[in-house]
Amino acid sequence: MKKIAILLVMVLAASAQGEDIWDPPWVENPSDPQWAGGATTYQRWEFSENQSNPVAVDNIFGTPLVGFQNASYPDYVVGPDGNTTIPTWHIDQDGGSMTIFVPNNPLPNAQKIIFIQVTSDKGAELGSPTSNPPGSVSYPKPAIKHGNTLWYTYTAQIDIPFNPPNESITYTFPESTNISEVVVDTICVPEPAALGWLLFAGGAMLRCRRLS
Repeated sequence: MKKIAILLVMVLAASAQGEDIWDPPWVENPSDPQWAGGATTYQRWEFSENQSNPVAVDNIFGTPLVGFQNASYPDYVVGPDGNTTIPTWHIDQDGGSMTIFVPNNPLPNAQKIIFIQVTSDKGAELGSPTSNPPGSVSYPKPAIKHGNTLWYTYTAQIDIPFNPPNESITYTFPESTNISEVVVDTICVPEPAALGWLLFAGGAMLRCRRLS
């Protein structure tokens, strides 16, 4: 019985590592007209719980995937809470990368915005994400330090000037980085004209129903 209790405490401690530090802008400012009618996705990987499958997904368009280059799993290190030893993806001495595949709305839209959160133990060094199709990269939130550890959670935002049916995001890391968590939020933002047409069409249908 004692062994079961200890195991349960270990599992709960590992699960407690996962957290979303920030909401993406379309959740922080949902009343902003530019987000109206946008199709969103959400996917979160906790490598303390699973090597490659996301532990939380809200993506009706398909299954997100993650893969690592020049990296190994698991590497057991003390995690962001400063106490619990967890398995992580470990980047090799020559540096390496992580590639995430995210399917999204196949219908054409004006813009795709990707909001990424990564938790790693490489201090204040920040990796550089790129996307395919390419987009402009910004860093909208400050890096958050976890207690007295070297663990930080970073954000990056990628703006693609059109809506591809899917995209891959490659995140490059310095040597000997351990990665415990990745969160990717996306939104396909429709053109204002298209949104206006949808609202007009919806209103016309309501009027037709009332007349009938």
